[in-house]
Amino acid sequence: MKIYAVLKGNNYFLSLAELKAMLNDDNAEINYFTGVAVFEGNKGDIAKRSARIKRSGELIYISDDPKKINEILRGGCFWIKEDVIMGSQKDNLNAINHEIKRGVKVSKECEKIDIILTDGVIILGKIKGQIDSKSLLEHEKKPFSQSGTMSPETSRLLVNLSRPKKEVLDPFVGTGSILIEARWLNYDCIGSDLDKTMLQKTKTNLNYFNYDCNLLFSSATNLPFHHITSIATDPPYGRSTKNKGAELMQLYEEFFSSASETLTKSGFLAFATDSRFNFIDKLKENSFIIKGLHYLYSHKSLTRAIYVVQKK
Repeated sequence: MKIYAVLKGNNYFLSLAELKAMLNDDNAEINYFTGVAVFEGNKGDIAKRSARIKRSGELIYISDDPKKINEILRGGCFWIKEDVIMGSQKDNLNAINHEIKRGVKVSKECEKIDIILTDGVIILGKIKGQIDSKSLLEHEKKPFSQSGTMSPETSRLLVNLSRPKKEVLDPFVGTGSILIEARWLNYDCIGSDLDKTMLQKTKTNLNYFNYDCNLLFSSATNLPFHHITSIATDPPYGRSTKNKGAELMQLYEEFFSSASETLTKSGFLAFATDSRFNFIDKLKENSFIIKGLHYLYSHKSLTRAIYVVQKK
C-alpha cells in the first residue's frame, strides 16, 4: 500500500528525518514532493505519534490533471482537507477546486480525504492519521518549567529520532519534557540529573499527567546504565547553565564517552544543543556515526542544532 505523509514546513529535511526514524529504515524508498513524502508500507496513521508529520494516510492518486481527480471522486461524499504547499499554485486553487468538486458532495459526516497541491501535481489521499496537537498542548501546561525548557514538540521529535525499541534514557532530565513525551509514546522512561531539585520537579510534572518513569540522582558523565538502546536529551547550553566555556565543552566530551559506553551496539543518541557548537569530531572519537545534523530556529538568540548519531 502506498502511504503519503504531509510534513511540517519550517524544516522539511528535519520532518523527513523524523519520518525515516519512525519507519526505522534508512533504506526505505521515499518519493519526495515539496512538503509531502510517499512510500510503501502499512503505517498510514504514522502522523498520530509524530512531532512534525501533520497528516498521513493511504495514497489514492497523483496527477497534474484535476479532471482525473474528479473522475475518482464524482458521485461520492467526502470531507475535503485542502493544502497548497507551493505558494505559486494558490492562484490556480479556485479553478482546480471547481474542476475537482464537480458532482462531489462535501460534508464533515463523510470520509476525510486530502487534496494537496505541490510541485505542479495534485495528491489525493485518504486521511488515516493526524498529529496529536491536543496532547502537545496539554503537555505545555505542566506545573514546572523554566527558561529554555524544551517544547513538547521538540521533545517528542528527539524521542522519535532516537528510534526507541523499548526504553528512552534522558541523562539531563531538567523538568522532564523529554520523559513526558517518551511515556506518552508508551516507552519505558529513565531520567537522571545531578540537581535534586530538578528531579523533584520532574517527578511532580510526571505525576501531573499520571506518568511513571524511573528517576535517579546521577551524573551524565558517569551513567550507571548498560545496554540502553535509545538516549534522547537536551544538555545544558543556554545562558542559564552554570557551565561556561571550556568547562561546558568538557561536560559534553565526558557525556559522549559515557553515552557510548551506555548504549548497545547500533543504539541511537539524539540531542539538541546550540548551533554555534560543533561536536562532529568528538562524537566520531567516541565511536558514533553521524546519521543526521539539523538546525531548528528557536528564537532570535538561539538556533538549535539537533544531532542524531548511532553507536558503532
